Amino acid sequence: MKKKEMPIKKQFLVNYTLLFLILLVIGAVTLIANTIYVESVYEEVDQEFFQELYEDIEREGLETSFQKHELPENAYLEIVSRDYRVVKQYNSPNEAGYQYEPNAFLSEIDHYETDLIIPSNGEEYLLLYLPVERFFLDVFLFTVLFFTICLLFILRWYVKRTSTQIIEPVEKLLTGVDSIIKGNYETEIQFQANKELNQLKENINRMAAKIGEEISLKERSELLRKQLILDISHDLKIPLMNIQGYAETLSQFPSLSHEERQQYSSIIMSNSTKANRLIQDLFDLSQLDMGASWVALEDQNLTEVIRDIFTSFVNELEAKGIHYDVEIPDDLMTVKLEVHLFERALTNILQNCIAYGGKLLAVSLREDDKHAILIIEDKGKGIPKDYHEKVFEPFIRVDESRSTYTGGTGLGLAIAKKIITQHHGIIQIDPDYTEGCRFVIMIPLSAES
Repeated sequence: MKKKEMPIKKQFLVNYTLLFLILLVIGAVTLIANTIYVESVYEEVDQEFFQELYEDIEREGLETSFQKHELPENAYLEIVSRDYRVVKQYNSPNEAGYQYEPNAFLSEIDHYETDLIIPSNGEEYLLLYLPVERFFLDVFLFTVLFFTICLLFILRWYVKRTSTQIIEPVEKLLTGVDSIIKGNYETEIQFQANKELNQLKENINRMAAKIGEEISLKERSELLRKQLILDISHDLKIPLMNIQGYAETLSQFPSLSHEERQQYSSIIMSNSTKANRLIQDLFDLSQLDMGASWVALEDQNLTEVIRDIFTSFVNELEAKGIHYDVEIPDDLMTVKLEVHLFERALTNILQNCIAYGGKLLAVSLREDDKHAILIIEDKGKGIPKDYHEKVFEPFIRVDESRSTYTGGTGLGLAIAKKIITQHHGIIQIDPDYTEGCRFVIMIPLSAES
């Protein structure tokens, strides 16, 4: 099942929502970690703590107890007598013997940074100064450091996720476009991303394939054009040379006999006819290449048109000893035709079959739901499968040894295909027929048929 594609706008909304939730989670985790840190680093300063601290001071002294309880370096301890005189101190700004004023001492112990314990013997006080500034600084630094580390890990994951969804597909698009710009039109960009990026990828792939196809067609068209010029030059060269040579002979040798003059004149006429036929076929092919806008198609009864065309070949077929078999129904079969053009196409195909089709020619006509189907087949040597498409191109001859003398102009089947195409039809050679050559022509039936 194909995964549903998400639009980029929705993807950004999901990503930003996810990022917001992640930041909330990081904040909550930071607060929990901060609490654990405070509880682990700074013990709760209560009466039990003070009692333990005082007992340690009596046993081990102020400095040792200070280090043992890991008090901050800017904290200090004082043992103060009942008359507010400093008896002992460690790390305090007040030296031993310093005398507090009663009001100053009471103000000092009321400050939130100072704690006081009165031992059970009641002879002296233990004063602990624990600076809040350092406490807050430690907690702040821990909080910032923990939050930053968590944020970096999460952002690394988030950037990778975003890169996979958007940045990597864009980079692949840019790489693919660069390759296409360099002429690699077979390039196919592959990735799966958001709906818009997938559409852009598919459009670029289609565009590259279309450009490659157009360039291939252009190159092939240019090659065919060059080949066409070469073939025209070749097919016109011999008859024109013959015309020129025999014309020069007639003009330079006035003593030629009447029979020789008649013979040379006949050769000149024959070559002139061949050259003219080739030029006329080229003219017709060029006109057909210009489009079908000038072709006026009208409803015609195809059965009568084919019957009339084939009748004109009967005498030639009988003269050459070619057997023929015709199956044309009597029913009305209406198609849109330009009769003279269609006659030209059918004539070219029949002439090809007569010339190379052996001693049997068969013509049949039938119809399906949408088309009239005309089949023309012979029992000749046939056309190799490699030539089934090429044979409808100009100047393509299956037997390369054929010329305008042994064959036609090489344009007959090309003209026939152009005409059939302009009638919105299809002409092809049946690849499954092996006893000769079978042409299959399909013409759309008229709506009135």
